[in-house]
Amino acid sequence: MRAALTFDGVRARCIRRLKDDGETLLSRPLGTALAAALPGRHARLPLLVPVPTSRRSMRRRGYRVPELLIRGAGARPLRVLSEVRARRDQRGLDAAGRAANVRGSMRARTAGRGREVIIVDDVMTTGATVDEAAATLERAGFRVLCAVVLAATPHHSEP
Repeated sequence: MRAALTFDGVRARCIRRLKDDGETLLSRPLGTALAAALPGRHARLPLLVPVPTSRRSMRRRGYRVPELLIRGAGARPLRVLSEVRARRDQRGLDAAGRAANVRGSMRARTAGRGREVIIVDDVMTTGATVDEAAATLERAGFRVLCAVVLAATPHHSEP
């Protein structure tokens, strides 16, 4: 797991403006920050798989934040994961509640056949969503190298 930033202060306000206020121009500088956390930046990158955006969030925003960040990082997202059931908003849930909320919520659209992938998400709090994405991809035959998030809550940003 790699995080480009800590989710606090000005960084958190900028991420919230992208996620909640439609400030999509922020995807470029935030994507640049994400790019710095990607392994093998100077070599050929493995496939970057964004965590799926819920249907509700997509309808509200009109865009998928992890995909914008990947594009802002100068890469192309591979939309392999999709939502199979609605998830509750994770805010306010503890670690166990978040894990239960995302369990079984994703599916892989295609077989991996051993292809190497990196999971990309915007913010990590407990890691439950990334864990579910990794398990789903591995069951489908992908080889998950790591996960990269734009920001992690301060507790998870410690070395």
